[in-house]
Amino acid sequence: MPAPEEDAAARLAAVSGWVRAVVLLVLLAYLSSSIVLPWKIASVAFGWSGVVCGIVASVKVLRRKLPGVLRITVPLATLACLLFTISTSTQVLFYQPTAEYEQCLADTVTDRSQAQCKHDYEQKLSTFQGVIGT
Repeated sequence: MPAPEEDAAARLAAVSGWVRAVVLLVLLAYLSSSIVLPWKIASVAFGWSGVVCGIVASVKVLRRKLPGVLRITVPLATLACLLFTISTSTQVLFYQPTAEYEQCLADTVTDRSQAQCKHDYEQKLSTFQGVIGT
């Protein structure tokens, strides 16, 4: 009969790849969500991949009764991936206004012009101007 330490190490080894994948995908989703369109679309792919891996890892962690830290952090990382995915998907849905807003911010120098960019962006979003498919 294996020692309890060996049993715990074997259970942890069985899910460590999934946990690493979730952490990597959260990091990639976060980093790619901060770049400009069209490259920001990669965040959606990383986010959905992170959600799927996170669900698998969460189930594995909970079934194998691994330490409490993993029981908390893996579902939280999955939730973070979901939030990055939703946020970036919304920006991709409003592709044209978001691209114009990012370009406007890149061209501005003063706080007043940045505020004007934000105001114009919010106006376009409130009227659903530039939604993909319209």
